[in-house]
Amino acid sequence: MTKREFVGHYFWLNRYSYLFAMVLILIVSWLQVEIPRHIQMAIDLLNESSPLAHTTLVGHVQWVIGFALLMTVLRILSRMYALNPGRITEAALKNDLFHRLNRLPTSFHQKFASGRLISIINNDLNGIRLFYGVGFLQLFNIVFALSLTPVWMYRISPVLTLYTAIPISIAFVIFFLGFRKMRVLHVQRLQRLQDLSEQLMNDLSGIDVIKAQNMGEWVQQKTQTINQRLLETTLKIAKIQTFVIPVLDYANHLMKVVILGFGGYMLLRSELSIGQITAFLSYSVLLALPLMHLGRIVTVFQMGMVSIDSVLSILNQDIPSRDTDSEAKPSPLSKGASLQVKNLNYRYAGATIDALSQVSFTLDFGKKLGILGEIGSGKSTLVNCLNHYLEVESGHIFWGDSDMATTPLSHWRKHIRTVTQDPYLFSDSISENVKFGASSRGFESDDSKIDKVLSLSQLGDDLSRFSQGKHTVVGEKGIMLSGGQKQRLSIARALLTPCDLLVFDNVLSAVDYETERQILSGMFERIQGQSVIVVSHRVSALEQMDEILVLKQGQIIARGTHTQLLATSDYYRQTWLLQQHETEVQSA
Repeated sequence: MTKREFVGHYFWLNRYSYLFAMVLILIVSWLQVEIPRHIQMAIDLLNESSPLAHTTLVGHVQWVIGFALLMTVLRILSRMYALNPGRITEAALKNDLFHRLNRLPTSFHQKFASGRLISIINNDLNGIRLFYGVGFLQLFNIVFALSLTPVWMYRISPVLTLYTAIPISIAFVIFFLGFRKMRVLHVQRLQRLQDLSEQLMNDLSGIDVIKAQNMGEWVQQKTQTINQRLLETTLKIAKIQTFVIPVLDYANHLMKVVILGFGGYMLLRSELSIGQITAFLSYSVLLALPLMHLGRIVTVFQMGMVSIDSVLSILNQDIPSRDTDSEAKPSPLSKGASLQVKNLNYRYAGATIDALSQVSFTLDFGKKLGILGEIGSGKSTLVNCLNHYLEVESGHIFWGDSDMATTPLSHWRKHIRTVTQDPYLFSDSISENVKFGASSRGFESDDSKIDKVLSLSQLGDDLSRFSQGKHTVVGEKGIMLSGGQKQRLSIARALLTPCDLLVFDNVLSAVDYETERQILSGMFERIQGQSVIVVSHRVSALEQMDEILVLKQGQIIARGTHTQLLATSDYYRQTWLLQQHETEVQSA
């Protein structure tokens, strides 16, 4: 989408509101140039004492009062219909952006920091709201005012109109040069805001590490440096504005001096009447208002255009072809199918070796698969390939007969549910965190279902110690909970809604061995008829699996049941013996 197409699209979205506002503003502009004409005729009748002149004078005054009242009503309506499109566009654009961000691949989010995206959604959308609201309102006002007012002035005196155009023309030249420089500065300012937002997001996310490592002074200095750059750019914009905008005001004052000087001279020569001079001064005021607003509208339009560039950097990102219009297409995936991985390889960008190499296995529906491996063995990479957090080439991962590389993610993620070792919790109650996303999958949850999954995840005893039980607010990212409580809460969330494949990626690393066994026992009772993949570095978490894969340096070095691997795999047996010893030490 080009910038012109963007402007046209959202302008067309509000076309009826803009059209009605334009009609109202045109009527208001005509009324406000008619009022001085009636004032002119009324003043010229003051020297006449005939009854007809008195009646006509009263009539002109009545017209002025009527026009003024009508103008007030129409101006209010025009502002409503001209400003509302800004809010409507902002809301529509937020929906478009969120929809796009949710469908963009992981590669995009790796390039764009969250803080920068938040700055675009907040600061840049605010600029676009003003562009479509105040910007177009003032544009219509200026266009109609500059179209009608000079015509009415010219009708009074062509010569005086031409003289008054001289200071305005000079001011326009200075104005143009100043705001051409401001466009570059507005781009820099929004970029500085995005840098500051990104830095603050990083600081807040790592606030615990910053405090623990006593890095506060270093972080503060870095933030101050970015903030200082933003301040310098903002001051440069302010300096230009304080010079350019008053130029228009000075031009307006000079225009009045010209009117009084040359107009007075023409009055002495009886070329103009007092009423005409008064009307001409009134028209100069009407001309001054749009000229004074011109500085604001140019600023708004510049910020709007710069903001549109930032927003287009998101909207113009390509969505994978398999996800285009996927919601409108029926899912090709069948329930109760088997998962097949064939010769899967994956290498991260910039890496020299594969994170996964020739990984192959089959998980029949309803079976339980365990994956064991040390840190860096490729366990999480495999999980991220399965749920398509990482892009995988076609021909490697299948659900039944469907190739996952060509299947829309929205369809695949209706069948798979992944629980990671670092779950994300919202600043809401425990029950609301459990229910998150359930309604969007067509699942109606009630208190009894929530209580059951909380009990299965071994959170029941913890809830009894909370003052508000399951209605306790967990704070941002679950800061009020321990690591183990967060993991168990994420398990409860996954167990609440049914799916075909559950993937647990080392989700029990923060709980003790006994709690781990209780959670797994209850979980396996709950998920009868579902396929399960449990990834762990603990052998005890995998003892009940139908098959276990042992990963080392991205390759499967052994596979089998717990009993078979104890007999055939030295690595598995040594890991099991070591962890058995740790359990005995903990028990003692």
